[in-house]
Amino acid sequence: MFRRILLSFLAASLLVATAATASGPVRKRLVHVRVQSDEILAALVDAGFDIAGMNKRDRTAGVVATEDEIRRLADLGFGFTLGPSNDDPVTIQALQDYTDPAELAAFISQTAAAFPNLVRTRVLSTNLFEGHQQVAVRITKDPDLPNDRPVFVLDSQHHAREVMTPEIAKDMIEYLTSRYGTDPAVTRWVDNIEIWVVASVNPDGAAHVFSVDNMWRRNRRPSCPVDPNRNYPVAWGTCNGSSGSCTDDTNRGSEPASEPETQGMLALASDTRPFYALSYHTYGEYIMYSYGCSNPDEMTAMQEVAQSLNAILQDDNGQTGTYTVGPIWSAIYLVDGGSVDTWYNQYGSYAFTIEASCCSFQPDYATWRNVTVQRQRTAWQFFLNRTLDAPQIRGKITNAATGQPVPARVDVQEVVFTHGESPRRADARGVYHWLARAGQTYHLTYSQAGYCTLQRTVTVGTGPATEDVAMAQPTPPSTVTAVGNGDHRIDLTWSAAVNATQYRVLRSLDSGGPYQEIALVDAPATGYADLGVSGGVPYYYVVRALQPCESAASAEASAQTTGACTVGPAFDGVASVTNPGLTTCSLELDWSAAATRCGGAVSYDVFRSATAPFVPSEANRIASGLASTPYTDHDALADGGTYHYVVRAVDVGNGADDGNVVTRAGTPTGPSTIGTWSDDAGDTGGATLAPSAPWSVQSSGGKTGPKVYATGTYTNNLCSALTSPPISVQSSSVLRFAAKYDIEAGWDAAVVEVAEGPAFATWSRLTTVNYPDSLSNVGNACGFPKTFAGTVFSRQYATPVYPATDWNGSLAAFAGREIRLRWRIGSDSTGTGKGLWVDDVAVTDAVFRATCATGAPSGLGEPASLVASRGAGTAVEVAFAPGCGATDHVAYWGAGPIAGSVQWSAAACGLGTSGSASFDPGDPPEGSFLYFVVVGQDATREGSFGAATGGERPEAQAIGGCDLAQVLGGGCP
Repeated sequence: MFRRILLSFLAASLLVATAATASGPVRKRLVHVRVQSDEILAALVDAGFDIAGMNKRDRTAGVVATEDEIRRLADLGFGFTLGPSNDDPVTIQALQDYTDPAELAAFISQTAAAFPNLVRTRVLSTNLFEGHQQVAVRITKDPDLPNDRPVFVLDSQHHAREVMTPEIAKDMIEYLTSRYGTDPAVTRWVDNIEIWVVASVNPDGAAHVFSVDNMWRRNRRPSCPVDPNRNYPVAWGTCNGSSGSCTDDTNRGSEPASEPETQGMLALASDTRPFYALSYHTYGEYIMYSYGCSNPDEMTAMQEVAQSLNAILQDDNGQTGTYTVGPIWSAIYLVDGGSVDTWYNQYGSYAFTIEASCCSFQPDYATWRNVTVQRQRTAWQFFLNRTLDAPQIRGKITNAATGQPVPARVDVQEVVFTHGESPRRADARGVYHWLARAGQTYHLTYSQAGYCTLQRTVTVGTGPATEDVAMAQPTPPSTVTAVGNGDHRIDLTWSAAVNATQYRVLRSLDSGGPYQEIALVDAPATGYADLGVSGGVPYYYVVRALQPCESAASAEASAQTTGACTVGPAFDGVASVTNPGLTTCSLELDWSAAATRCGGAVSYDVFRSATAPFVPSEANRIASGLASTPYTDHDALADGGTYHYVVRAVDVGNGADDGNVVTRAGTPTGPSTIGTWSDDAGDTGGATLAPSAPWSVQSSGGKTGPKVYATGTYTNNLCSALTSPPISVQSSSVLRFAAKYDIEAGWDAAVVEVAEGPAFATWSRLTTVNYPDSLSNVGNACGFPKTFAGTVFSRQYATPVYPATDWNGSLAAFAGREIRLRWRIGSDSTGTGKGLWVDDVAVTDAVFRATCATGAPSGLGEPASLVASRGAGTAVEVAFAPGCGATDHVAYWGAGPIAGSVQWSAAACGLGTSGSASFDPGDPPEGSFLYFVVVGQDATREGSFGAATGGERPEAQAIGGCDLAQVLGGGCP
């Protein structure tokens, strides 16, 4: 019921500004909304109401609402009772026993003055909008001396109206400073931990609470106040856990970390990198941790910490074990841009949130202040004890030679991050930490640019495991020289590197690389002779030392030597392979021109394979002697096949190629058209969706025709999908489908998912579909997470019917790609429904490609780039690029002038495939001339007319380098 009402009213809801007016604050009341289920709480969040807390005892959520919002609560069908208003002077006066920002600032100053040997203060932000300062208190022994102590941070009052939370922080400061030296536990904590306390993250807002509006939540940004606990960078605005409206109390701000309060806290997190961080809020009695939108990858370890605290932390009834424990999103509701997510994700701090107090964010001071702070001592003392004594891996990373700290990266094989977490590193002191579980073995890797990577295996008992690491910094040879020494030889020498066991010698034809290894030289030798290098071109060298890991490269040295030039051109390889969509299956290759290194002409060879990677060879060369780009391959390609290409540049003079292995692939298809892809389960065409049990095509129950895809009454613990074939889409493509359903509400669910080709391996929910429902519980067999409204199909209907308007979702995010769609249903272990029906599926503006025809296999290719000159006597010397597929070449010649067709009078066989040959046609008759061509051959046939000195013969010109195979009928086999 709540979902249907919510959807119909959300669009028409009026948002009422909450900024103070000239006559005072906008009138609000604390409304106690009855919440009999998690779904109702999710509906409140989705509707954008300001939820102050959750009273789990009487199952009510405290909602701070304007008069219009109260009417909207009633219109949406929520049950509630009215509480006090914020315009009653009594409500402001009732707060006066609590510590206001001015009193808190005075307390901090007095404490710092009274305990100079323990306390320092740091102003985190001086530019708050109404003149207050955000201040952190640092408590530790000898606060002016450097130390390697672990760090703990406690903060409170992100939300201005939560006035009990600064009392907890204030009590912690007072407790630690007043008992130091007399209480052994306190002395141990202060001597061995850097303790930071931010008693009020939001003092501007707090001052407004004490003077104007006791229900004020946000900061005091003029015209557009922001909730500081929705303004942190990680997951900012990503999961419907905040608002983008200036009139909403969960306004996330204009951009991540836009607010000075958030910026101050981020600076503290960056500088201190605490092991544990604890953030206090009220109310509801929750112990929570990251994330606000999903489960963390270290959830098992973090849950153990939270449960251990829950076992000893008393609630307002004096009972233990009653706090709700878990990640924020599932313990209470979705929160994006919350502080603990960023502290954990970006700074590696194990950050927890406690929602203290059972039933109010402003409980009666006389009744609850001392009780609350005394009971919450259990929590912060728990974290101080864990910082020193609980299972963890900690240590210091230093430079093995100098002893200086190294801020190295630390990876744990047993923890794989999947939420964009920053790599975990030691801090500027070289200190690192990692939360661990008792009795577990961990495999750690320590890495830092310029240092040898180290690995350690650490077994953790019931307490900390300390693993200090000294990292070696290998040094490259300081001097490398390269000198040419006669034909085809360059001599290298270098200075010895300390502790080197070997030297790796690398070479390139281009300054700056990429380099290829050419030798591994054992120390103490410090030289190498590079033999067989080409003459006439510069070579570039670097040397790396192994000590035992590999050092950075030395400075580059360069030299060239004498002798023939024998290297191939400088070439980047094939740049693209595209499908032109022709009726004959074709692929178009393109590349940038190569640059000769030896001064001669350049040609190109093309290699093709149906698999990748592959080694270019004579067996897979499909074209050679190409003089330029582009090149179109239509040699026996099949529609929809994938073909991989390598293009190499060849020096025509010496026959050397560049040796690149750059591979690009393409798939030929026919011409494309735009239209609607559709499937009505076989009413008017084929049923192309692939069902897995219990999905099937049923003969009745469709929307516009009798047939339909349906599950029927499904079973428990089911995860099953109905999957489409590949569909090519563009930016204007939209999925539309008819569906009706009866699915156990809140426990079972169905979604539409999408995967991209060519692998179609990774599926995700298609978020653009106008889903009607939420999933308020986890445990279904598909692993669908608990979600908010408008994310799934999950509702029960006694008689399922198709809505008049079909469901739809944009596919613009997948423009230019091929996708598959699937309808997937998941159930939990109890309770089912009549199932899901899907019909009349359509994807508008889909791209249809016709099937292209396979072209005929090509013949032998003609040689290219023929250059001819006179040799001794009447001999002719030729240089040419060999024809593709040729195992031999033949020269034909005839006498001119040419009358009519070309006539060949003689031939020279067996010219080979080296690209250079000599034959003697004799002298032409008086008044005449000789013309000739070079033609490729294999064991049974000859190629096309080939290349003449004036260029390619007209008869041989066509797409591809191997077209128009013809037998010239000469005297060679």
